[in-house]
Amino acid sequence: MNYQKFLIAFCSICVSFVCIGQLQNDTSYSGLDSNFSILYLPKSNGNQLIHHAGYSLSYSEQAEQAEWVYYKLTSANFNDGIKRSNDFRIDPYIFDGSADLTDYTHSGYDRGHLAPAGSMKLSVQSMSQSFFMSNMSPQIPGFNRGVWKRLEEKVRYWTGSHDSIFVATGPILDNPIDTIGPNQVIVPRAYYKTLLAFGDNKIKGIAFLLPHEASDKSLYSFAVSIDSIESITNIDFYYDLELSIQDEVESNNSVKSFLFNR
Repeated sequence: MNYQKFLIAFCSICVSFVCIGQLQNDTSYSGLDSNFSILYLPKSNGNQLIHHAGYSLSYSEQAEQAEWVYYKLTSANFNDGIKRSNDFRIDPYIFDGSADLTDYTHSGYDRGHLAPAGSMKLSVQSMSQSFFMSNMSPQIPGFNRGVWKRLEEKVRYWTGSHDSIFVATGPILDNPIDTIGPNQVIVPRAYYKTLLAFGDNKIKGIAFLLPHEASDKSLYSFAVSIDSIESITNIDFYYDLELSIQDEVESNNSVKSFLFNR
């Protein structure tokens, strides 16, 4: 660990003690809000688990980004009075130091949100914390501002017809395209979103797997089952569900079933 990352790590531990009084295993809390939930939280593959205001993440130090980011969407997430903050900065809660702004400088890649800013309008705090670098992944502009943005907007739209949607999203970390910056942040080949939706006393699930490339294809063409994302990532999603319900929602790969057969 270099000197700069040592200082970041030391500061993160100090801040954590001030904020919560103690560190519990590998979990840090930087802020809680009325929409905070660890219900249906995915399992972490031995990485640091952090709960920020509005979202949680499992941070892979090797990849210098989250293996997954998790958040709950309800109507409370869309407060028009909360404006985009654009205050990109290192995440002081990452023990060994998160990626930083210099990693992306002149790289040609966007700082792509995993928990999108547009879904973090719960509070000024949740909006600001969505700009921690631990919530970023290197994305080509045509992907980040194109098909990835379209999917984020579609999920927000679907929230209007459900009581709540739990979202787990992240990069496929195996076989990366490249690395960037002093911290060797990996550039993923693909990204995923898994959705668990509640409404009309029913539970529905669907997932999306998107190659890291610009695309004008229909979002529905990227729909897959949650089971398939689990096989690719080795992450166990929504394991808190009753087994029979889990089997049903995680095997569905039809967006029409997810939306209409409620």
